[in-house]
Amino acid sequence: MAKKVTKGNWVYEYESVPKYRLQYDYELTDVRYILGEMFNMEIKKTLICIGINPSTAMPENLDPTLTRVRNYAKQSGEYGSWYMLNVYPQRATDPEDMHKDMTYDKDIHAQNIKSITALLGTLSDIDVWCAWGATMNDKKRNFLSELFYGNSERNITGLISLFDASHTIFKAYGVTKKGYPSHPLVMPKDAVLKDINAIPQLQSLYERIKESIKQK
Repeated sequence: MAKKVTKGNWVYEYESVPKYRLQYDYELTDVRYILGEMFNMEIKKTLICIGINPSTAMPENLDPTLTRVRNYAKQSGEYGSWYMLNVYPQRATDPEDMHKDMTYDKDIHAQNIKSITALLGTLSDIDVWCAWGATMNDKKRNFLSELFYGNSERNITGLISLFDASHTIFKAYGVTKKGYPSHPLVMPKDAVLKDINAIPQLQSLYERIKESIKQK
């Protein structure tokens, strides 16, 4: 069961079922669906960063990746809020610790889709920071691509299909050697995000995202 906490400007949604709990004084479980901050209610535009899976970050205790995302959102002057979403919501600081094709948890994907759908229903102007890196191509974890794009034959809803093309722009900083959007930690502090349509190496990603959203 997902539990949602709003405190101050923070939004934090995670899995509260006992089997997913880790033993920490703070409520940290090994599944996190959403982490974000609403810091300027006068600005409606939102920055949503999409990664592969969450690490240890919690409200007021961000990891380096989320610190980078937060700083970019605030310093840009474009956004009034930011959110971190993930293709698969299992916490793992090392991608090798994530579930594999035969062990991944379909239930937490279903809840991830439910939580993200509810969040997107509250937003009307979105920039999506594509930031999942080459892990999307992990041959031991083919399910990641399936959870991102969806699979109608297997009744799997893809995360990307939840977005509305009429008020969403997909952006990235750069490209990995294998042609995937770069992770936030490799982005220089003075760099800016670009539309993925303007990055030649990400044209195929742009077209596939367009097609996935068009099928909504």
